[in-house]
Amino acid sequence: MAERFSEWLEAINYSPKTRVNYTRDVKVFLEWLADNTSVNSIAEVTPAHLQQYQIALYNFTWERGHPARLDSQNQAALEEQTQAAKEEAKRLSVGTQANRLAAVRKFFSWLLSEQQIAYNPASTLQLPKQPQRLPRNVLTKSEARRLIETTPITKPRDIRDRTILEVLYATGVRRAELIALMIYDADLQTATLRIEHGKGNTTRIVPLTQTAIAALKLYLEEARSIFAREAGQVRLFVSTRSGGPLDDDDIVRIVAKAAHRAGIKKHVTPHTLRHTCATHLLKGRADIRQIQKLLGHRRLSSTEVYTRVELSDLHEVIARCHPRERNRDR
Repeated sequence: MAERFSEWLEAINYSPKTRVNYTRDVKVFLEWLADNTSVNSIAEVTPAHLQQYQIALYNFTWERGHPARLDSQNQAALEEQTQAAKEEAKRLSVGTQANRLAAVRKFFSWLLSEQQIAYNPASTLQLPKQPQRLPRNVLTKSEARRLIETTPITKPRDIRDRTILEVLYATGVRRAELIALMIYDADLQTATLRIEHGKGNTTRIVPLTQTAIAALKLYLEEARSIFAREAGQVRLFVSTRSGGPLDDDDIVRIVAKAAHRAGIKKHVTPHTLRHTCATHLLKGRADIRQIQKLLGHRRLSSTEVYTRVELSDLHEVIARCHPRERNRDR
């Protein structure tokens, strides 16, 4: 059943990553259903069962690196733990809980559309509200410049890596979106980058900076053809090992290596450059709705988190520089 659900997700154009995650999460739910309820058919599932599952997700813990069972036995064990053991145990994050429940909700929507159930018990299922955290480790302008400019352009691999850094910082593109870029998505004549299959399976076109255009031009002319050994390979960024597409770990390593070379002590990831791009644009007085379009956020509230970053910076400046703050401890 989970595999048929996955095929349906593919048919309605969900991304491969989402299909894998949703299929896995539905399998977890079906396993829990078999172990913890007496239902004999998916049509017997009620809102009460889903509420029990939501509670089970909330109580799910890892203890000393070993996952506990996702069932009532885990709840009983949790209640008997000492306070120290409870503090040591790690719960599922709110985001993970929400993602697993979203998969279940989509699963029941599919079942209803397939007429395998008479009504949708998940129609009233509410996802846990996720706390909106401030982006961490945003780079300063100096750090961002150092990260890119200390990456040399003497070898083809270095040219590719520096181009990746330029594109990440210039556009705020997500890691998965960067990997999925095709060679024809970069239009140097119009200075734009077409991002297909973004989050939520959307498409957007974003502008490129002049430095990103120059980097792409150099990469396409002097480096890419050396790596792209596969016939008909159309991915923009390719692996030096296989000549095929890069993967998530490749991008993480490229960014981490650049941060180390630049002497940046912060934990820098591809997503750090996305946060940095947005924060620097906001500080440069870009309109927040323009930043929303650039980043591909469906909700403005997702973009507004960067206004809070700027405000926190302002608080630090006031605390450090305002006479009333400076004189307070004297």
